[in-house]
Amino acid sequence: MPVLLGLVVLAACQGARLELPDASVAPEEAWRMAEELWRRRDFDAHRSWLAVDPNSRQGREARRRLSRADQRYREGVRRLERGEPGARDALLEGVAIAPMDPALYLPLARACRARGLEVRAEDYYKKFLRLRPDHPQAPAARLELGALDPELQGIFEPEPSQTPAPAVPIRPPPSVSLVPAFAAGAIAFAAAVALFARLFRRGLPLARLAAESPELQPSIAYLVSSVRHELLKHRIGAIGDAVRALGKGEATAEQRAFLAARLYGGEPLVLAWRGHVRAFERALGPRLDLRRADRGFREAGRAIGRIAALERALAAGDARAAERLAWAHRKLLELDADLAALATRLVRTTVDEVLLEEVVREVRSEYAAGRVELDALVIGPVAPGVSVEVFRFDLVLVLKNVVRNAILAVGRSAPPRRIALDVGVELEPTGEEAVRVRVRDTSTEALTTEAIYERRVDRGLGLVTAALTRYDGAIEVEAGSQGWAKGVTVRLFRALQSSSGVAS
Repeated sequence: MPVLLGLVVLAACQGARLELPDASVAPEEAWRMAEELWRRRDFDAHRSWLAVDPNSRQGREARRRLSRADQRYREGVRRLERGEPGARDALLEGVAIAPMDPALYLPLARACRARGLEVRAEDYYKKFLRLRPDHPQAPAARLELGALDPELQGIFEPEPSQTPAPAVPIRPPPSVSLVPAFAAGAIAFAAAVALFARLFRRGLPLARLAAESPELQPSIAYLVSSVRHELLKHRIGAIGDAVRALGKGEATAEQRAFLAARLYGGEPLVLAWRGHVRAFERALGPRLDLRRADRGFREAGRAIGRIAALERALAAGDARAAERLAWAHRKLLELDADLAALATRLVRTTVDEVLLEEVVREVRSEYAAGRVELDALVIGPVAPGVSVEVFRFDLVLVLKNVVRNAILAVGRSAPPRRIALDVGVELEPTGEEAVRVRVRDTSTEALTTEAIYERRVDRGLGLVTAALTRYDGAIEVEAGSQGWAKGVTVRLFRALQSSSGVAS
């Protein structure tokens, strides 16, 4: 749940930066621009909706939808705070209606902190303080963020104090027994040896860790999306024109000011980079080694350090500084391209016999589903070469719930007890191709599409509908035929062919 919850909230308030609609813009145009910001998941989407003239038809519609969405967002936060089920469902409903008020990042951060999700909590605290620095709760949020990570203490203060804290003298104890001292020394030596061994044992680069640990792929994709959108796109990618103009000696005063604001304004670039690297390391564990084993991250770290060191030289108009900035900018864009390709590979799953057999095997290994004696369980036909843009972990979760419910349903019905799985591709009226994964059974129990989408539905189907909504998918019940009582079909858009041709 934490991974998908993070993706839901990310979808609510994140994306490519666009300009806010000007107050002089007509309501129709302002509403169009505001909706575009929302579709691109821009952080300013909520503010742009409020900027539409409230006396216009578009402004009233914006406020009506914001109010409806806010109710769902707050319901999701309340459920998360209480540890109740349905938090993700409520947040997904809000995402489908309107953008989220960034002020809700604070209760989200506190709820995640209370549940031990410290990496996610730190992320939400930072977003809240960036977007709502003058909020009445901002001082408390800064203290809470500093308690989570002392290195972030004071970074988000509007006017940080330069007065050093008085030193506290540390006095040694009056006497120390030799035996406890020897034991403490032995423990310290063992800890030092373990730390030394860990430091010199090289881990894995990010791409290899993702390939070897599919269960980490949703977390990796979330972290990749965060560093790309918050740092590599908004602060590095946005300055491309200014960097090129600076290298040619043609940069205008406006371009120089824009470049300085993106690189040296707000949170220091080095601290922002370290924060993202720490988030990767804390979330993915000790097997990951971005600092030594991952060449892309290692060179990007050097580039960030070089940019930080160039501030004065760039301000002075040093031509050599412009060349060094161009090198650093190129290295960071290379990392962004590599991460984009990795994210595309991670989210692509091949729907084949191997996947369906894995789903059936895992469900049949469960106690209740394994006790049902089936007369037949057929897999096929399966359309060849079919992929969907869904994490394998999530797709397996969805299909396991559908297969499990089918097996348990036939177990409660009279023989014959048969199950069949097949995969097909259909052409939509829009020209897109839809992948259809169908699970048919011989159970006489009634089930309708409307019942599946009811919030009170049990047997895990609420989780299925929430996950499918995240991927623009759907689930429906089809009438039976050819000896089958009914079929439950999961529909997802087919992934477009890419040059990489890699599927998970």
